[in-house]
Amino acid sequence: MIKSEKQKTKTIETINGIKSDKERFIAISAHLPKEVIEANIGSMDSMIGELEKEIQEYEEIKSGKYTLPKNISFIELLRCLPKIRIAKGLSQKDLADLLGMTKQQINRYEEHEYQNISPEKINMILEALNISLDMIEKIAA
Repeated sequence: MIKSEKQKTKTIETINGIKSDKERFIAISAHLPKEVIEANIGSMDSMIGELEKEIQEYEEIKSGKYTLPKNISFIELLRCLPKIRIAKGLSQKDLADLLGMTKQQINRYEEHEYQNISPEKINMILEALNISLDMIEKIAA
């Protein structure tokens, strides 16, 4: 999942790199068996498609089109926190500033899906994102 504009930019660069590799491969592949050519091109197209889906998902979340799934567990909620942050228009730095933390700390939390952090910090993050456990209980009901 893309969690920042920087990651989105890197993903776009990766897509462009794969497209360039595909063009070069096509240009030099005339001597290869048709099956090999099709398999390689299919693989590259698949990678491009997956990365484009990630960008599309990020853009949709960023536009605020994100709702928590029904019957969400606490662990699933923790995994959704980056999406909630993005949907609320906050960067990792914005959230870090609200919490008096560094952007790098928020990045680490998100990379590890908020596992192994104290309940107090989780509560602080939920409060900063304006998420109450009452809201989650209503969704799960």
